[in-house]
Amino acid sequence: MLLVALPGELLVKIVIAFGGNALLETTDSRDYATQVKRAYRAFDAIWKIISMEDVVITHGNGPQVGDILLRNQISDSLPPPMPLDTCGAMSQGLIGQIMLEAYERVRNEKGISKEAVVTVTRSIVDPEDKAFLEPTKPVGAVFSDEKARELVNNNGWKMSKTEKGWRRVVPSPFPMEIVERNVILSQLRSGFLPICTGGGGIPVIRKNKTLLGVEAVIDKDLASSVLASSIEADKLAILTDVKNVFINFGKPDQKALSQITMEEGKDYLSKGFFGKGSMEPKVRAALRFIEKGGKEAVIGSLSDALNVLSGKSGTRFVKS
Repeated sequence: MLLVALPGELLVKIVIAFGGNALLETTDSRDYATQVKRAYRAFDAIWKIISMEDVVITHGNGPQVGDILLRNQISDSLPPPMPLDTCGAMSQGLIGQIMLEAYERVRNEKGISKEAVVTVTRSIVDPEDKAFLEPTKPVGAVFSDEKARELVNNNGWKMSKTEKGWRRVVPSPFPMEIVERNVILSQLRSGFLPICTGGGGIPVIRKNKTLLGVEAVIDKDLASSVLASSIEADKLAILTDVKNVFINFGKPDQKALSQITMEEGKDYLSKGFFGKGSMEPKVRAALRFIEKGGKEAVIGSLSDALNVLSGKSGTRFVKS
């Protein structure tokens, strides 16, 4: 039975940010078929919401853009490798195809009338963002001492030492604006399911009235928050592989949180209760959305998506 909103019913506008497990889990092979399978599972978890409300899907791209960079490295004696921002654009197209194939399967099985459309999306960043002075985000392959020195001297890369070797580190500036915001709104108003802002969007700066790509990566949850605010979404949902936001996660005194106010969230962040590269940016994204006027943000498990979106599980973020 097809689920549709009733005539004249006011739809809820929701931005749903898929976590990395929507396409790949830690032990998965990174082949195309596996990613379609995972994306199918993700859409199968939220198809009722897609049918009933105005939904925008965003997603990460970490493993996919990493694989593109590895292919660049392997074939560096062939055609010149593309810059990082272009690799991000490539990953948006790749993941877009995966998402469309998976969604079409769910759409046909459930009888959903809504079509999906993928938009290659850019995010404007500030060229003066301090992230450009202090690159911290590791990307791509692990290099030997000798190769790392060569890349620093020849390409001007910044490198960071890890247990396995050297990795390139790049800036991760804050996303200020989603360039394709009006396109995405138009798609929503026309009854489509927009899939956009992949990997946080392609980072671009304004220069001489032109938008130019820069080699950086953008946090996808922060970009999803900026998008959600800019299209005046009612709700931001970050669906990941944990049931709740925890303080002191993985420690004997860990505690699951069912609701966080703005004041509480800022206090937790100031005390370093969340993982820097994992939960912290998700919490910051949720708090930013509420601060900018959003009604509600939720973080929870993709496998329990309907309950998370209805407030029955996961962690809710509210103003007070």
